[in-house]
Amino acid sequence: MARLYVRSDLDPSDRDAHVAVLVVDPDGTPGERALDRLGSYCYEGDGVFFLLPTDGWAERTLDGGRLTVSIAVYPYALEQVRVDPADFPVRSSVDPDAAVVLTAEVAVPAPPVRFSEATAVFTGAPGTPLEALLAAGEDWPMVLADGPAEEEPVN
Repeated sequence: MARLYVRSDLDPSDRDAHVAVLVVDPDGTPGERALDRLGSYCYEGDGVFFLLPTDGWAERTLDGGRLTVSIAVYPYALEQVRVDPADFPVRSSVDPDAAVVLTAEVAVPAPPVRFSEATAVFTGAPGTPLEALLAAGEDWPMVLADGPAEEEPVN
């Protein structure tokens, strides 16, 4: 099962911002396996792999003291890594053409925190502590931007 964390000091462009960090098991749920495979579809840069926002994104909602992160990916990007989009019937609230491949929740530290625009995804075996993944430095995380903004109604 994917684990979600909230950590500061991970975004090099904004050290004070908190980053949502997902840890997925490459042999875990279909969504975890899909995210692990999407790493090979990303672009390299600055010690991370970037999933372009035109391919997928992270949708975050903060309700009370809980953060929910849903990863939405367009079917063509899933097909590029041999993942069947039909395995993911839940659709993005922002763009119903995108499939939600994984959703996770975590309690957010108080007081309310300011979040980075990035969500990081690490791959690790079950039980591997996040600190160990961060310290290893050999496996780059996949970074996803926030989702596209919902369109304003036209009058």
